[in-house]
Amino acid sequence: MDERHEGRIVIRSARTGRPASHERAYKPDELVRFDARIPATIAQRLYDTAHESGLPVTVVLANVLSRALDDGTGAAMG
Repeated sequence: MDERHEGRIVIRSARTGRPASHERAYKPDELVRFDARIPATIAQRLYDTAHESGLPVTVVLANVLSRALDDGTGAAMG
């Protein structure tokens, strides 16, 4: 691992609808912003869950993704 990335989370470039650029390095607890287009039916479930739980949509989404990716760290965000 490159020394400048030691102790950091490295996010590889990937197809996101625009040309891939480069890897980015973040602290493990640093927030990463990304844009995603999802079907309205899934968005509805996401927003309904956020509304019912009283949590921000971003927290619900992070938790869902964490579980789906079998993160094992528990809740992704507060």
